[in-house]
Amino acid sequence: MQRIDLFQLLRRDLHLVVAGLLLGLAVAAALSLTAERTYASSTQLFVSTGGSTASEDAYEGNLFSQQRIASYAEVLRSEELAERVVEATGVRLTPREVAAEVAVTPLPDTVVLDVVVTDSSPERAQTIAASLAQQFTQRVAQLETPAGATSPTVSIEVLQPADLDRTPVSPDTVGDLWRGAAVGLVLGIGSVLVRSRLDRTVREVDDVEQATGAPVIGRVFADRELARQPVATGAAPQSPTAEAFRALRVALRHLGSESGPRVVVVAGALPGEGATTVATELAVSLARAGDRVTLVDADLRRPHVRHRLQLPDGPGLTEVLTGTAQLADVLQRWDGGPEGLAVLGAGGLPADPEALLGSAAMAALLRGLREDRDVVVVDAPPLIPVVDAAVLSAQADACLLVARYGRTRRDQLAEAAAAVARVRVPALGVVLTRLPHRARVATTGSTTYAADRQRRRTVPAGPVPPVDPPLPPHQP
Repeated sequence: MQRIDLFQLLRRDLHLVVAGLLLGLAVAAALSLTAERTYASSTQLFVSTGGSTASEDAYEGNLFSQQRIASYAEVLRSEELAERVVEATGVRLTPREVAAEVAVTPLPDTVVLDVVVTDSSPERAQTIAASLAQQFTQRVAQLETPAGATSPTVSIEVLQPADLDRTPVSPDTVGDLWRGAAVGLVLGIGSVLVRSRLDRTVREVDDVEQATGAPVIGRVFADRELARQPVATGAAPQSPTAEAFRALRVALRHLGSESGPRVVVVAGALPGEGATTVATELAVSLARAGDRVTLVDADLRRPHVRHRLQLPDGPGLTEVLTGTAQLADVLQRWDGGPEGLAVLGAGGLPADPEALLGSAAMAALLRGLREDRDVVVVDAPPLIPVVDAAVLSAQADACLLVARYGRTRRDQLAEAAAAVARVRVPALGVVLTRLPHRARVATTGSTTYAADRQRRRTVPAGPVPPVDPPLPPHQP
């Protein structure tokens, strides 16, 4: 993996890295706060030999003491000496517990023993350390006094008495937080790398183009207003969502032939990928640009166009194709005028939708709409579960394949693109929906939106002309 790829992964999934970091800090803080406080008391013991003070004898005595240091360290850590300390001090600990609190370190190339006692009480740690030095001195005197002699060959002196330190040595809160942050950061980065290996969903433009062989002509960011408002391009013309569909409108005019497609089928690979949203928003955006647009709800299984545009139910495409209604009678004008956006709802749900959509009547209907209108936008069912969208694409000038960021898998998108390719649709483009807001930093429009917001805050108050003319209330 190249450095630039890793940087892009970390930027894309920065929330995982931050979550790992915060988790590591939280765990470290919890462990630090709940851990028992321990205190340390230290003392130093000097080991020397008695007898001659001649230089040669002194050297040999010093060498002898260094050789015995390791043995003395074991004596200091022994339960036998700990039992003497318990009897002398009366501490409420067992000899084994006292021995476990003792740490002995022989200082290199010296005859000095560094003794540290850790305990949950600073006073008790000092008491044990002081008694340990005293009991050790007596015990060594017993061990190093030869039979028949009156004085030991080795003497112990206390260089540093046991101190009283009320600053806890454990837990090390600052150190624990640093270690927790480091572990959490590693876990966060690791989760990003594992996710990138296991995640087969569409997250990058390259993923889409490799799966379909078609260009990405539209990117729509996640917008809660799309669920709250019937048509975001009408409700918030200055929003990034409205701008995204204006960009899609421009890109669509250059898809396929020089004059642009006249009949456009919009379909996703699976349900819930935003095809109906893209179809309705694109149709409204085209109508606002002055095109005569007809939006056809060709999803005869689960129609949503009328509900999204808040149009009343009634006869529609099914009735036109079966000959029980005339097109002029069932068309609904969104803007109430002779031009602009006309909507052909789905109507009743037939028993065999594929037969109706692939019929000569459907072909004749699209031919008539192509001649009468500038653009016909057809909202189609998903491509993988049913063949309806592929049948419609065969009669269209272009197909817009809708993929949802982080949900549509690459193999599913490839399968949907292959279904469209089999019917030899003249042009294919892909619209990527539900991009997270953090992805805006990678787009050219993100800084523009921020600049526009800042400019609107600083300019004098006054009327601002809309980007597109407002739509009058719809009429059936």
